[in-house]
Amino acid sequence: DKTYPVLRLDGDETVTTKCLLIATGVEYRRLNAERCEQFEGRGVFYAATHNEAHIYKGAQVVLVGGGNSAGQAAVFLSQHASRVLLVIRGDDLYKHMSSYLAKRIEQTPNIELLRNSTVQRMNGDGQLNSIEIVNSKTGEKRTVETPAVFSFIGAVPRTDWLPQEIERDGKGFIRTGPSLAQSPHWTGKRQPFLLETSRAGVFAAGDVRSDSVKRVASAVGEGAMAVQFVHEYLKEV
Repeated sequence: DKTYPVLRLDGDETVTTKCLLIATGVEYRRLNAERCEQFEGRGVFYAATHNEAHIYKGAQVVLVGGGNSAGQAAVFLSQHASRVLLVIRGDDLYKHMSSYLAKRIEQTPNIELLRNSTVQRMNGDGQLNSIEIVNSKTGEKRTVETPAVFSFIGAVPRTDWLPQEIERDGKGFIRTGPSLAQSPHWTGKRQPFLLETSRAGVFAAGDVRSDSVKRVASAVGEGAMAVQFVHEYLKEV
């Protein structure tokens, strides 16, 4: 038990393994809007890919969030949608977004910024067709016709079950890579592999990993790469 990782499962069952690959992903924060869950996959999305851009080409879409991911998605969608409404809770777009990105949004004619605003309710019969937005300062309510809302208000990694020896960043994402050789938890005689955690033989891949690109293709690639590192590690034990 001191040499190999031990997993404790539901029902108090335990599994001892020579190697472990963590790919538990994240849980995306849901909008606190009435009927939001009802329209997930039917107008409410947590990523803006080429697929959604194609489906909603020429439509008016709404994007919620004030960070860099939200800004990048807004710029991307503006190249396909007729109009992008960017909804932020505060009044300062520059607070959580890089200056160059905020400036680009302000200079993009078909992106409208709605400050001090939140999505209160979603409407539709099977598919989303409109939302209700409220301004927190004025109390003004606005109904917006749209077939799509993109939520970029953050994600919580599924890592609360891990022990302290698996180091995480300030947001709970798993740290990996050679820099962890300086970690007090690292006991290996070599540097950690690129996707290896602070515990030798424990790897992380995909959205759960710190500094990873939160995209499906990237997660799949990391998973394949991690398998190669697993084989390298198993040669040592």
